[in-house]
Amino acid sequence: MSRFNLFLLFILAGLLIFARSDLAMEGTTTDRAQNAPAVTTTPTETPTPTPTVAPPASLSVPKIDVSAPIEPVGTDENGKMQLPQDISVVGWYEPGVKPGELGNAVIAGHLDSATGEGAIFYNLNTMEKGDDIVIYDQAGKKYRFTVTEKVVYPYNQVPLDKIFGKSSKKMLNLITCTGIWNPAIKNYSHRMIIFSELQSVSSFSLSPKP
Repeated sequence: MSRFNLFLLFILAGLLIFARSDLAMEGTTTDRAQNAPAVTTTPTETPTPTPTVAPPASLSVPKIDVSAPIEPVGTDENGKMQLPQDISVVGWYEPGVKPGELGNAVIAGHLDSATGEGAIFYNLNTMEKGDDIVIYDQAGKKYRFTVTEKVVYPYNQVPLDKIFGKSSKKMLNLITCTGIWNPAIKNYSHRMIIFSELQSVSSFSLSPKP
């Protein structure tokens, strides 16, 4: 066999080796693709936003013909709930929950003035179980509560946890003074609490600003 023929044989042998190598690589790649674990994606659910309750704007108690603006209040230097200076305004305990939220929302009002004139909650003692109390908030929502209980406590035996503490219900508690006026300590002998529970929420039209 001539040298030229031997040269051609070497070239053909090299081509066959490279061809088999390429086939082997293609098979390996295909196997890897087939054996690769399947990747599945789980769609992430968008959480439903929790409805927010706006601060209260006004209070209505139809039975006693009361309609009053609400003023946010806190506590005084003795840790007692404050009251608005204006006897025709009620105070909402702002460090607590808002009316319409889960828990005990608290609103307090004066019984009378320093001169004995009847104030915003002068007739609160006529409230009975089943009577309505309505809160209008700053976002155009109306919250209707129904009285569940009326209780009178000595001023120094008021169950603060029951009135201000946590609750599994959406409660609104109205507070005012009652009993006998004690000039020595400048305080009434008792406190009246009207407990009420949320019954419905609806919308109302906010009056346009002038």
